[in-house]
Amino acid sequence: MSLSVKELSYIKDFLSWELLMAKKCSSYANQEVDPNFQGIFNSVGQVHQQNYTKVLNYLQQQTQQQSQQGGMVQ
Repeated sequence: MSLSVKELSYIKDFLSWELLMAKKCSSYANQEVDPNFQGIFNSVGQVHQQNYTKVLNYLQQQTQQQSQQGGMVQ
């Protein structure tokens, strides 16, 4: 599967947003005094971190497969 430059740009933006949200949730959890809200912010931050990691791992796998097949990401 080859990705266009535009598709890669969208994915890069998505990764940036997910990373930003993970960082913001962590920051909010550290500032929050209510343990319930701390837990919520931590949980949501973990989801964003997992999304980031899953997409990044998928892209790395695709890149590896394409390089083994002699193709390049477009």
